[in-house]
Amino acid sequence: MKKIQLFIKAVALLLSIVTGFFGGLLPHKAERFYTKDEITAYTAASEAAYPEGMIIAIGGKFDTDDTFRPILERSMAHVNKAHPHMLFVPTASYDKYAENDAIITRFALAGCETDVLLVSKETAEAAAEKFAWADIVYATGGSLKFLTENWAEKGVFKAADAALKRGAVLMGFSSGAMCWADKGWDDTEPETFRIIHHGPFFVGVGRGFAYYDCAGLLPFCLVPHYDSIDWRAYTYEAAKADYPSVCIENGAALVYEGGRYSVLSDATTPTRSVFLFYSARGIRFVNLRLDATLAAVVDGEIRTRRADG
Repeated sequence: MKKIQLFIKAVALLLSIVTGFFGGLLPHKAERFYTKDEITAYTAASEAAYPEGMIIAIGGKFDTDDTFRPILERSMAHVNKAHPHMLFVPTASYDKYAENDAIITRFALAGCETDVLLVSKETAEAAAEKFAWADIVYATGGSLKFLTENWAEKGVFKAADAALKRGAVLMGFSSGAMCWADKGWDDTEPETFRIIHHGPFFVGVGRGFAYYDCAGLLPFCLVPHYDSIDWRAYTYEAAKADYPSVCIENGAALVYEGGRYSVLSDATTPTRSVFLFYSARGIRFVNLRLDATLAAVVDGEIRTRRADG
């Protein structure tokens, strides 16, 4: 029976990929979900949170020099320094990295001074100092569980908040994107029988998914790789959640800059996008690539509600 139920869900998710694409051909204006007064107030709250900072949350891809260039240029333009400080943070990769890593090389060639922070091997004081030094922070993909455990222990969430407040750029892909949000949904649990992107009828054994509390700089649950059927399964979670979710496909990136949102697309997959869900407002499958202003309104609503207690 469970196999049949999972198969039905897998078929529904495949259909959601199609409906998500065609249903997102037209932008959904904020006026559909909020009053004009709410839009004004909540947009202002989003802009007031981190007026100088930037976050670039990458779902995946942007993995060549040419496709990564828009992200590189966007971050460099925000910092607006001749030789910005770029900090590479491979915590989710279990603090394993190569000195000639492509990301480090790209920023170095663009004129950045680069450094690496191995959070699990450093003191909290050293981690704070390196974050304070950085103009651009790049967090790698990997295990969100390992990242959150070590960042919580070493005070990195607090350091990230301080960096964003003073105008730094925080970025990364997969776990390195989720880490900046309220929470992420990652496949780091023991294997279980679930929907998978391969195998017969899209069901089989794979690592289990779980939520992890993250830095809380963006008031969403952030989910990467949303074009993949196993990550697409988060749609069922988003539909019942009482908090907003942002789901980012491979080949897309969500950009938060001074409280405003936009979407970047990998040139090789220009239709890949970012989708917003917030069941409390009836928001489902809103394609932010077409119009990302609704994300700022939702952002501001959550921040306002938290401030009001």
